[in-house]
Amino acid sequence: MAGSTAGFRGSAPGLAAYVGSKHAVRGITRQSAMELAPHGIRVLGVAPSYLPTEGNRLAAAGVPVQEDSLPLMMTSPIGRIGTPDDIARVVFFCVSDLSMFMTGSTLLADGGTSA
Repeated sequence: MAGSTAGFRGSAPGLAAYVGSKHAVRGITRQSAMELAPHGIRVLGVAPSYLPTEGNRLAAAGVPVQEDSLPLMMTSPIGRIGTPDDIARVVFFCVSDLSMFMTGSTLLADGGTSA
């Protein structure tokens, strides 16, 4: 399931519906895992931080960026901004047998920004 770091903490002013929906994704992930486990189906979520994708760039084009949020969007504690490939690698882990004993979890893929 696709989540966001907003499902673990607040985001920016005016985004209550977005943040609430991401918290809901975490709940649905946990509930679905419980209901589907007897059928051998695992459910995992991935919660990425902001990534400079084409969609995010278009969405942000008309929105003024607050000065204090810019550094969070541009870097992370590991020293770089994430890429779609970084998230794809986490998803690959989730669908592989490497995560075969996991279900109901949402993995943060944010370079440590939620730490």
